[in-house]
Amino acid sequence: MDNKGKSKAIDDYVRTASQFHRSSRIDSGKEIWEDDAATIALGGRQRDRSLFLSFLDEQDDSKSEEESTLHNQRLPQIGDTYIDPFQPVNSCASTTNSVVKDYAELPSQIPLLNMDVVKDFRAQSSSSSSRSVLANFANMMAMQEACLRALIDPDQELSCKLWRQSPEALKNHYALDVEMACSGGHVPNINAPGNSQVNSLLQLIKNPVNQSMRLINVKGHVPALSADPIGSCFIRQKLDEATTGEIVMLYKEITPHILTLATDAFPTYVIQKLLEHGPAVYFRILIANLMGHVLDLSLHLYGCRVIQKAFEISGISQQIGMATELDSNLFKCICNQHANHAVQKCMECVQPQYIQFIYRRLCGKAKMLSTHPFGFHVVQKMLEFCKDPQIMDMFIKEILDCVKELSVDPYGNYVVQYIVEHGGPRYRQIIMLKLAGSIVQMSHQKHSSKVIEKCLIYGSYHDCKLLINEILSAGGGQTADHLVGMIIHQYANCVVRQMVDVVNDWQFNVIVDVLRRNRDTLVMYAHGRQVIAQVERLLNGMAPSPDSFGQTSSSSKFV
Repeated sequence: MDNKGKSKAIDDYVRTASQFHRSSRIDSGKEIWEDDAATIALGGRQRDRSLFLSFLDEQDDSKSEEESTLHNQRLPQIGDTYIDPFQPVNSCASTTNSVVKDYAELPSQIPLLNMDVVKDFRAQSSSSSSRSVLANFANMMAMQEACLRALIDPDQELSCKLWRQSPEALKNHYALDVEMACSGGHVPNINAPGNSQVNSLLQLIKNPVNQSMRLINVKGHVPALSADPIGSCFIRQKLDEATTGEIVMLYKEITPHILTLATDAFPTYVIQKLLEHGPAVYFRILIANLMGHVLDLSLHLYGCRVIQKAFEISGISQQIGMATELDSNLFKCICNQHANHAVQKCMECVQPQYIQFIYRRLCGKAKMLSTHPFGFHVVQKMLEFCKDPQIMDMFIKEILDCVKELSVDPYGNYVVQYIVEHGGPRYRQIIMLKLAGSIVQMSHQKHSSKVIEKCLIYGSYHDCKLLINEILSAGGGQTADHLVGMIIHQYANCVVRQMVDVVNDWQFNVIVDVLRRNRDTLVMYAHGRQVIAQVERLLNGMAPSPDSFGQTSSSSKFV
């Protein structure tokens, strides 16, 4: 090949390579691509065409200038069409035309030719010279792609080792990136026949001899491995000792597939663990890929876990964006068994002043949400984290207006208990007044008895005195023998035991008198024996003896 033919081949190569790598968003100019692959991999010290020129010199020197011109015409040009190497190719002209695409239709990465495709090209070419040019061009482009990826790879130490081993080793290592880029945004199926490499990696991971394997050893297969229970466990374990480069590698491979992985069981664990380790710039990019899909993921069994973790680690701008998406269908999220956890996490992690639009939406729905099996959790979170006095007063007033109804509800009673415990003396006093006259009746019910217990624990002295007096005088007579029925009841006995700890002297003496007169009946019931033992400890001022429940114990006689 004469100098004119070589110069034209070099110019064609430079233009084509630049087009390939501009599509990969790598800044490259003509002067960079005039360097040979080896010089680039070693840092681009000196511009040198010698290897490329010698590579061309290896071609058949007996070729005519017309053949050289034919070869140059067959090299892809910018604006021309190219053959997709990942589509099946046969000798039929119509099939070949069906896999021809225009460069202008490729906004993302353009895959490089691999060796299998080169063989297909050789089988179809009618000219030995044409076959040679195509094969050499594919090899050269794959080598350049590998060197460029080595430059931007955070773990360049491995790249240097592979280069020193052989250029082919470096090329084969980064060929996996091209394969992943051509997966169309879908997580590869680990059981697919073409995924023998993934299955081989799984066998290596299972082998206890290979405990020294690192995350960099599974590069190019992270999405597929994370979908396997063993592969997912391996990635999570190695994350604790991963280098920054390996963590960045995981982000780069997982982020393009995040929407698919976030709805699968085992990749979800990998994503949550990865978000705990990642540099801020990378997990912000990952979370940005979730935007627009927060509502759908929150309603998903596994996706809601990723959204919760995203709320924990993201910045305020991304938190507000995710909260806004939840607000678009807020009540559906609150009443969903999965999405309600995302709403709760939103209230926990986002500063209240930025999500007042959510709190305002809940006003007027307090009773409905408090009696819902998932909604009452959100109500409790609102009572805990909302700091706006106006919104809180309005919301709590709705609850207090139906406090008795909520107290007997399987879910609403937890909301009332929360207000009694954390709402302050003003709200507790209102609740006491609302429940007055129904204390004994509510003490015999499963859910409302817990509310009465909380009132005895957190109520003021005056509130507790009124509540206990109502219980002691409920019989309407001179004695309080009706307490016997409460003591042996499976729910009311808890109220009595809590009452014993807070009564004054007069009230305590009334209880002791009831126990003394009805001792023979009470010891026949487990709950009765528990109350007797509790009173004995208070009377004797000592720990319970082993036989304190027995009828013949000397400590069982009341003073």
